[in-house]
Order: sequence, then C-alpha cells, then structure tokens
Amino acid sequence: MRSGFVTVVGRPNVGKSSLVNAMVGTKVSIISSRPNTTRLRVRGVLHRDDAQVVFVDTPGIHRPKTALGERLNNSAMMSFEDVDVIVAMVDATAAVGPGDRMVLGRSLENLALYAEPPPSWWW
Repeated sequence: MRSGFVTVVGRPNVGKSSLVNAMVGTKVSIISSRPNTTRLRVRGVLHRDDAQVVFVDTPGIHRPKTALGERLNNSAMMSFEDVDVIVAMVDATAAVGPGDRMVLGRSLENLALYAEPPPSWWW
C-alpha cells in the first residue's frame, strides 16, 4: 500500500477546508465565510484500495497584526515539515496579488528547506 501526506496552504478564505473536505469525502474541517476559522492544522484521510492520503488543512497565511495571527502563520508554516506534497491555493475569482505571491514564495522556500532528494530508483 502506498501512502503520503499532502498539506494545503493559501491565504485565508481561498477554499482550503472545502478542498480537503471534498478530497476526503466527508466533513473533517469547518467551513465558514469568516477568515481564520481554521486555527489548528486539521488532518483528513482519503482511503483507497491501493493507497491512503493524509490531507492537512492549515490556517490561512496572512500578514499578521496580532500575536494570534503570528501563531496561525507559524502553525501553517510548520505543516511543510514531513509532507510529500504541498498544494498552494489561490482564489480563482480574484487576481493574483502580493499576498498570494507571498504564500507561493514561502511554499517554495519551505519546499527547498524540507525537500529530500528523490530516491535512486526514481531516475
């Protein structure tokens, strides 16, 4: 059996929780129009006959104005550790802005920090 971890990151209210719920097939994460509803990382497991995928829903990454905002960002950034795939989401109904670029940049930076070289059989 194959298994892996997928973390879903993005700005607040881009649909991270909705995507995780849809991928898992059940409601594992609360959905609200209120920003920063997800305050802790939430895990949902997709079960298939030949594989299992653990999806990690994260708080939205944003420019923090409070200590809580800083903690939410730290929680989201910690989700980059020990994952196999990072899904960076953007709002499809809006133009890509500086906040989206910041999230994508941090995703790439952390991917470089935590990435392991592919196994020798990969090539």
